[in-house]
Order: sequence, then structure tokens, then C-alpha cells
Amino acid sequence: MDKLILLFTVLSDKIRIRIVKLLIKKMCTSFELAEIFQTTDDEMKAHLNELRHSGLISEVTDGEFVTYFVKGSGAIFDKYTQDVLNIISNNFNSDEVVLNDYTKSRTMNRDEVAKKRGIS
Repeated sequence: MDKLILLFTVLSDKIRIRIVKLLIKKMCTSFELAEIFQTTDDEMKAHLNELRHSGLISEVTDGEFVTYFVKGSGAIFDKYTQDVLNIISNNFNSDEVVLNDYTKSRTMNRDEVAKKRGIS
């Protein structure tokens, strides 16, 4: 029961749902996500920490950057986590905001965003 409460608490924020929705399709850095969602790097890192703590996302070092992703279907999830991810994955696919998030992620250049945000 505690795991389910944690999942719903973490996903009670609209931006975190959008982050998970995007990370299901595409791995992103925190600064790319901050750019897409028009928030500060610190605010985005706080969202990502909540999602990581809940077990919904993981991170990997990709060269010089930390990249975030939703664990694939082969990952070991408890039933609640898998059900929640399925709901997010299978819904809101034609939502204009979600489509806009994905379009931004596909057209953005990681190096340009890093430079713009003073990352590299």
C-alpha cells in the first residue's frame, strides 16, 4: 500500500506525469527536460529526484551527461508500478501538450541546449 501511495503522490504533479510520458519514448538529460518544460535546472532535478525515488525512472551516464529514462518492460516492477506506467503510456497520446513536448524533444540539439544553459 505504501508503494501505491508513493506513486500517486509523485504523480500528483502534472509536470511529473508529462516527464514520465516523454521519458517512456525518449531518454533525456535534466537540462533538456528543463528546456522543454520551461523550468529551471534545479526545479527539474527536484522533479527527477522524486520520480527516481519512486522507482519510475532511472539514470545512466551518457558520455558527460546524466540521461534519464523509464525502465523498459523487461525491468522488474511491482504490479502497481507497471500498471501506472501502462496507464500513462496508453493515454493522452493525442493530447496537444504531450505532442508538443515530444516534438520539442525530437527537434532539440543537446549540445546547443547545454551551451544555452551554461552546462558545457
